[in-house]
Parts: sequence; C-alpha cells; structure tokens
Amino acid sequence: MEARHKVYYFRVIISSLAGLVSGLAGLPSIEGLSLFLLIYFLVTPISLRLWGDELKDTGLVKLYKEAIGSSFLAFLLIWVLVANLMGMGVSIYLVRASSSGIYPIQTLDGRIIGPNERPFAGYNVIFLNISKGKIKGIYIGTYTKKSYGITKLYLNSTEVKIWDNGTLLIEGNYALSSDRDLARMKNLFGNITLYRNGSIILGSTKIRIGGSTKLILGNITLNIFYNSRGIIHLKFISNINKISRYPTSVFISFVKEKSSYIYVFDSLKPIWKTRTARVDESYLVVLPLG
Repeated sequence: MEARHKVYYFRVIISSLAGLVSGLAGLPSIEGLSLFLLIYFLVTPISLRLWGDELKDTGLVKLYKEAIGSSFLAFLLIWVLVANLMGMGVSIYLVRASSSGIYPIQTLDGRIIGPNERPFAGYNVIFLNISKGKIKGIYIGTYTKKSYGITKLYLNSTEVKIWDNGTLLIEGNYALSSDRDLARMKNLFGNITLYRNGSIILGSTKIRIGGSTKLILGNITLNIFYNSRGIIHLKFISNINKISRYPTSVFISFVKEKSSYIYVFDSLKPIWKTRTARVDESYLVVLPLG
C-alpha cells in the first residue's frame, strides 16, 4: 500500500472515531466540528512519525489535503448516526462549491433537496459569495418552479407570493419566542414591548390580543393582526423592483430567476464561520468540489 493511501485511510478512521466520540458525548455542533478540525490537522504530524521515510517525497500541503472530503463525510455520518440513536438528533446538510453562485443544499448521502422541500430550518438553497477560495458571504433562501400567474414560496416563517407583473405579497406569523423572528420584528418596528396582560407595543403602536391595526412604513401599508400572545401576523403588498426598500428589505434580500426556477433569499443571514453556517439547530457545511 502506498504511503499516501495509509494517510488517507488513517485520517478517515480517526475522523470516524471523532464522530463516534462527538455523538456519544452529545457535543454541541460547534464543539464537535472543532474536535474534527483538531483531529484532522493532528493526523499529518502523527503520519510523519509513523511513515516518515515513505512520505519524504510528499509535500506537506498534499498531506494536509489528503482525504479532506472523505474524512469529513465519515465524521458527519458517524456523528449524526450516533446522535440520532442517542436521541439528540443533529440536522446537518451539505453544499459542494468552489465559486460564487446559487446552490441547492444536499443531504449527507448526496441527495439534492428538491424545490418543494425545506429541511434546513425552512430553507433549501443558498447563495455563496466566494473570493480567492474563501467564503465572503452566505445567503439562505428557497426556490421553486415558476408557476403561470403566481408563484408561491416560503422563507422560514414568511410566505412570499410573486405575480407575473412583479407584485409581491409578503405574509407570515412571527413568534417573539423565536430569535430569528424577534430579530426580524425588531428590524421592522425598532422597539418591541410585550406586557403581562398580553398587549404589545410595536414601535409606538399598542395592540391588544385579538386586535389589528394598519401601519404605513415607507410607502407600504402593513396589516398587523395580533391574535395570539407573542405571535404577530403580518401582511403587505410590495413590488419585486422595491426589494431593497424598507420594509420589504426586512424580509427579502434579493430574488433571482434562472432556468424556469425562482429563487428568493432571506434578508436575515445565517450565523456562519469559515465553511459552516447555522440556522436555529440546523447546520450547513460547504465542502470544496472534488
């Protein structure tokens, strides 16, 4: 067996063991991924000590890159399998990309998520901004086949309807107990105060449970219904050419149409670091091609 093949299988086996430990220990996702990175980089110096003479003609960069994709997939598969068996399910999805563009997400076994599925915390597609091999920005969104007359999509809690003439209808229920929903409502109204009796103040407007009101934000009339404690129902009409304007910009970052599909991206970006993005308790890992 060639020396580099020894490194390949050694790294895959060690990564699988790291996945097993992460699953059994119930490590949170950030800690689990940190363990993988530590193990991944330790394999090279250990391999040099074990097979140094055989690896003397192999560059360090090549050694560090050996089995990068296979070892990470092995780690994820074992981790998720063990975590699920232990009742601590971890939702992890993948994207393979080396350049900027739109990419549907994939399951760990490589299946591409279809337009009618939204497993990644209510999303199924991402837009990557990659420069010089490094990710500069990640947008999350949803896509579907364009329909004649009206196309309907969902961005997490937000329903988006797009007419052929460019009219947008944005509607959704937003729970103040959800960090993402609360962040969006604060971006929309600024100050939010919830009283013990259930009444709520949105900006400077007070609404009681069961009440409704209309607010003009920018040049758009926002219909607000407050039927349940801590849950706000919003509805308003905008235009696809006014996405960058408030308040539409609070919900949608941008819209693209490509190959008979419509892609809508959320204005709220995921929490991300290097090549891992998190939305609620779901994680997305961006792997290089190959």
